[in-house]
Amino acid sequence: MRDLAETLDLADDIRGVTLAERAKLVLMTLGRTPEEIKKAYRRLARQHHPDMPSGDKRKFQVIGEAYAVLTGDPLPKRPLLADDKLVVELTGRQVEPLIDKQKQWEDYERWRREHFYGVGVI
Repeated sequence: MRDLAETLDLADDIRGVTLAERAKLVLMTLGRTPEEIKKAYRRLARQHHPDMPSGDKRKFQVIGEAYAVLTGDPLPKRPLLADDKLVVELTGRQVEPLIDKQKQWEDYERWRREHFYGVGVI
């Protein structure tokens, strides 16, 4: 079993660009097996449960969403994992903003369509 410091070192390799990467950062696991992911989820969910003295409802919801992403469950339309500030607060790690990446992709797609098909064609 990996200790927390080793897990955090491995988590530095993930930039948090996609929801799946953010989910792994939130759960502080690079576990590939369902057992490792479930163990990380349960540990953090117990720690941040709203009924616990140090509990936080939003952090608990983000942890639940992270588990849902990694297990393939459906997410709400506006997942809390997309909130850059909340993910940074929870993980203590800097993540690249999803919104900026989406905007860059849309700008690229617009340029590609205009470059290959002509301005205003599509």
